[in-house]
Amino acid sequence: MNLAVDAYNLAADRRGMGRYVRQVFRGLQTIGKNDIRLVVRNKRTGESLTNQLPYPLIEARDLHRDPADAVWYPWNGIRFEPHAPAIATIYDTFAFTFPNKSFFARRKEQQPILRAVREAQAIVTISQWSATELGKRLGVEPGRIAIAPPAIEPFWYPVPPERETPYVLFVAGPDERKNAQVLFDAFEAAFEEDAVELIVAGELNRSDEAAFARMHAKKSRLQPDDRELRSLYSGAIAVAVPSLAEGFGLPAIEAMACGAPVVASDAAALPEACAGAAWLVDPRDPIAWRDALRRIYVDAELRTQLRVAGLARAAALDPIAPACVLVRLVHDLAQLRDKHSR
Repeated sequence: MNLAVDAYNLAADRRGMGRYVRQVFRGLQTIGKNDIRLVVRNKRTGESLTNQLPYPLIEARDLHRDPADAVWYPWNGIRFEPHAPAIATIYDTFAFTFPNKSFFARRKEQQPILRAVREAQAIVTISQWSATELGKRLGVEPGRIAIAPPAIEPFWYPVPPERETPYVLFVAGPDERKNAQVLFDAFEAAFEEDAVELIVAGELNRSDEAAFARMHAKKSRLQPDDRELRSLYSGAIAVAVPSLAEGFGLPAIEAMACGAPVVASDAAALPEACAGAAWLVDPRDPIAWRDALRRIYVDAELRTQLRVAGLARAAALDPIAPACVLVRLVHDLAQLRDKHSR
């Protein structure tokens, strides 16, 4: 298997897609598939990747004279000519269902996805929900889609918590679909008079920053590295995932792997990802979120039940499955090419 991989974003992306891609590489190494080249914008500036992964670097133009069996594009679209069969991972359709308000940013996000839909021989996505959305929103035929859910890195496991006071953790993002303000309103109503703290890890958009600043309940903002985040997951009385839409919901599964009870939205792919191991709540109902947060705080038995269920759910995700899906697709495309060349 001679596979080229679009690594344009690999050095910078340490969350979400970046985690997924690195997990696929670990799976490929586990099953002994190492004939891989990383396609970078510039080999000199991409040298930091050679310290992270044992693969040679090439530039996109090199594929013209030395093509691969297939090129995998794992960053939501095709951005350079593959000169070979293309496999594109499209995680979700949020560039279209929650489009950027800026015309130029919107075009930058949408055009590579549309190109992948037109040109890729195979599309990979991370949940059945996302596969359905790709068909509904972008007209991708089911036969072109393979589903390869994320797995959890061995790094995520319960560790002794560093904080003794109770807190709810929210792994934030600047996207409107993260639904931060519903969580803030619910937390304020549940814990304004209590010592429970809301810890927000990550970025907020301007509107969410203002809503967070208005809260009277105990709260704090952090930008944790992965070790700090693992500790925060491990010690939380709950990890809240209030998103209106997730293609899978990796923070929920990371939290489960660290033994945290998870309260998540009953929306998009989150019920599929959590698979019965989280308390699901209507994402548009702050009263329901208030009641869920309050209940999980006072009910130690419920927290234990959710911890046990979450650990089992995280352990059930096969760490090499995404890599196996990719290998199968490369094999199938090679067979199809050989058949057509006879």
